[in-house]
Amino acid sequence: MTKQELADEAGVSIRTLDNWLRPHRAQLEQMGYRRGMRVLPPHIVRHIAEWFCINTVDDT
Repeated sequence: MTKQELADEAGVSIRTLDNWLRPHRAQLEQMGYRRGMRVLPPHIVRHIAEWFCINTVDDT
């Protein structure tokens, strides 16, 4: 899933999504997240969706 798709599911802009992720950056980086990523691995999408109660279209 791309960051744009995830932001769309949350009803926010990518910039807002990035702001939401900022406090979690260290934990995300331990999972393989890198700043500037456009396509997010499924395990990272799951964590972000869980943290912010975002319903994703697929089960990534």
